[in-house]
Amino acid sequence: MKKSATASDLPRMSWPGRVSRFARLREGGPGRPVLLLGMTAVAACLGLRGRIIMEGQGMNSPGPAMILLGFLWLGFLLVWLLIKAGLRDTQVTFYMSGQGVGIQTSKAQKQLDRRIGVLTRLVFLSTLKGGQWSAWQPFTPWKKVKRVEVNRKAREILICGGPWDVRLTCTEENFSRALNMLRQYRPHAFGD
Repeated sequence: MKKSATASDLPRMSWPGRVSRFARLREGGPGRPVLLLGMTAVAACLGLRGRIIMEGQGMNSPGPAMILLGFLWLGFLLVWLLIKAGLRDTQVTFYMSGQGVGIQTSKAQKQLDRRIGVLTRLVFLSTLKGGQWSAWQPFTPWKKVKRVEVNRKAREILICGGPWDVRLTCTEENFSRALNMLRQYRPHAFGD
């Protein structure tokens, strides 16, 4: 059986790249277009069904509430798309180190995360309701890597197992080096 390398054996490796604007939810994106279209269709169905109910039973029916829910759903979806696909900076630095694999976001993305974090705290203080915003800093420690998927044609390596899935988009020069580094440290994670 092949022995895994230790964290101190691994040199740091990093390279600039881009993440997909419509990445999967587990990769920090807004979701794939099919998922987004499905959510839009649900919101539209709520609104249309509410209108049909309201026309048949009047204003005292559940129709207006369904229309409101449809508009709220669409509003949430638009804000979600604006933040996750429109404002998100796709320029990143991919890295592999002795601790794990991750994506270092740009300064613009860090500023966006900071501003949205402040806004969510202000909403919470003014309404005593609201969520939280955490900065998008995808990182998977070596010991949490469960599965590695390789797309040789696109030179992509998907590392699954941590709180975020990390998709490394490699260059021609560093693809085999990154793959060898992963095989050296986590050989059991590969499906082949």
